[in-house]
Amino acid sequence: MKPATLPVQGEAIRFAPGRNQEPAATFWRVWVEGSDIYATTRNTAGLAKISVHASGQIHYGLGPKLKQDLAPLMQLGPGPWFHAVEIRFLLSEGAKAPTKQRESLKKKKAYLIPAPEGHLLHANLIIGSPRMPLNTALPTQFAGAKPLWQAVLSDGRLAVLVVRMLELDDHNREKIKFYREQMKPTATLRGNFKDSYIELLHLHWSPQDGNVALVIPMGGEAVRHEDEARATGEEPRNFHYQSPGSTADVIAPDGRRVAVLELEKVDKQIALEKNKPSSHELGEIKLQLEPSNLITGSKFMASPCRLVCIPSLAGASPRDWEYIVLARFDGFALSADLRPISIGLQNKNFASPLPQLDDREEITMVIPPEVMPLRATLDAPKTTSVKILGRFTLRDRR
Repeated sequence: MKPATLPVQGEAIRFAPGRNQEPAATFWRVWVEGSDIYATTRNTAGLAKISVHASGQIHYGLGPKLKQDLAPLMQLGPGPWFHAVEIRFLLSEGAKAPTKQRESLKKKKAYLIPAPEGHLLHANLIIGSPRMPLNTALPTQFAGAKPLWQAVLSDGRLAVLVVRMLELDDHNREKIKFYREQMKPTATLRGNFKDSYIELLHLHWSPQDGNVALVIPMGGEAVRHEDEARATGEEPRNFHYQSPGSTADVIAPDGRRVAVLELEKVDKQIALEKNKPSSHELGEIKLQLEPSNLITGSKFMASPCRLVCIPSLAGASPRDWEYIVLARFDGFALSADLRPISIGLQNKNFASPLPQLDDREEITMVIPPEVMPLRATLDAPKTTSVKILGRFTLRDRR
C-alpha cells in the first residue's frame, strides 16, 4: 500500500492516515487533469469532490446535486506559493475505522501514513505561481513537511501535496469534542450495524488556514438502529425559539460593498415530538445589491462573509453561532450560498437546564438543513428574500 519513492510524481495518489497498519479514515485520491487538480473521497454521505481550477476558483461537490464554491487560492506570505485546501484528519479515541478499505483498492497504489495516538494528519495542497522554478523551496510554514505528491500542471505551475503529523492541541481537541459529544449527528441503519463506519466531512474557511476540510471519524455514538428512531407517541413539547436580527456586507476584491445580507429577527413557538425530526420556518434572509459598485461583465468571488446570530431555544443558546455565506458575481448576477450550521443541545451544557428537556435527552438543531442559495441581478437589484428552514430533532442522547 506504499509507493516505492516519494514524492509520487504526476500520477494519481491515494492516501489515508493509518493506525495499527490499517486505515483510520477513508482514502483520498488526488490527481491532475490539464491545469486543474481534483481530490475525492467516498465517505458516509457519498462521493465528495474538491476541484481546484486554473482560474484560482475552488469548488466542492457532494454527489451530482450539492455544489458550492470555496474560497479561491490564498497566497502564502510574500512568496510564490498559494494554498488551495487543507485536509485535516481529526482522529480520536473510540472512533471506529473504515472496513474493507484494502479490498476496495484492489491492485491500486496507495499510501498509508502512520498517525500515532495524540497526533493528527494534516495534508495541504499548495500550488506555485507561473514561471516559478520547480526546485523552489516550500513556504516557511511547511518547512520540514514531507512532500507526498507533486505534479507539473499543463500551464507550467507546480502542485504539491505536503503532509505533516502534528500533536493534538486544545483547538482541535475542542473540535473533536464538539462533533462527537455536542453535535453528535447519527445515521439510522437497518439490520446488523455492529461494524458500521460513520465519518463526517466539514468544510470551513479561516484567514489563517484558508480552506480546511475536517475529516472526523465517529464512534458508536453516531449509529442508531431503526427501532430507536421510531416516534414514542408522546405529546409534542413546545419550545420558545428566538433569534436576533443580523446584517453583513458582501465585499468585492477591490474593497467595495456590493451587497447587504440581512437576517430578520425571529420569535416563535415550535412543537417537537420525541424521535420525530421536524422542519420549521425561522424567518427570512434578504439580499440586496448595490449596483453602483458592480461592473457589468466583471466576474469575481467575494471573501466569505459571516452573519453572527446566536439563537436560543427555551432560553438556552450555543456558545457561538455564525453563519457563513459564500458569494460570487458572474458579471450580471450575484449568487450567495448560506451554509448550514448545527449543534446538539443538552442540559449538561447550560447553567439553567431546559425544563422541557430531560437530562438524558438532547435536541439537535440544523439551520438551514442544506445549502441555501440566494440570487440577485443587476436589472433587479432590490431585495431578494428566501425563507429559512430549521430542522430539529428531540431524542435520547447516547
